[in-house]
Amino acid sequence: MARTPPAPPAPIVDRRPPGRPRDPHVDEAILAAALEALAADGYAGTSIEGVAAAAGVTKPTVYRRFPSKADLATAALATLAAAEPEPDTGSARHDLQAALAAFQRSHLRPNGPALLGTVLAEEHRTPELLAMFRQRLLRPRRARLRAVLERGQARGEVRADADLDAAVNALVGAVYARHLTGEGVPRDWSERTVALVWPGLAVDPASG
Repeated sequence: MARTPPAPPAPIVDRRPPGRPRDPHVDEAILAAALEALAADGYAGTSIEGVAAAAGVTKPTVYRRFPSKADLATAALATLAAAEPEPDTGSARHDLQAALAAFQRSHLRPNGPALLGTVLAEEHRTPELLAMFRQRLLRPRRARLRAVLERGQARGEVRADADLDAAVNALVGAVYARHLTGEGVPRDWSERTVALVWPGLAVDPASG
């Protein structure tokens, strides 16, 4: 008589309670503290320990979210671009003005230029910092402006053969260039810049 094979062992069930979800308020406190540290002390003078103390958390809490100082710094800087709206009013010209004005406000926030400077100063010592900065801040900002122009093309406002990359460079670069003159950036700078660039993009330059 054949023997009945033994029943397979019961599967092991992990009955441990799931981990607590990440507290978004902790993330916000860490990123805000990192922005303040970068503006005040530069990248080299910023430390995970100092950011943790300013945010009221432990170093392991910071490292669980941001495994390196470059990751933390660029995540903090990315909050500036994330706060900029992506307007879609149905008018490409008005959307360009709104998007550029939002970038101008972000750039000119307290210590805004200093934050950019601290990244550029680390180009050779910490190349991964600039690479992350480009990925997390510059590319999303440029993509936002390009999306405005592409929607304008789809609606027939922007010429199909318009050089969108050159237009985006002109729009973003105008804010940086004006700041570097040391004369400050006028409040109407975004309007003046779009007014200059728009005729080279529009199917009807007088539109908008």
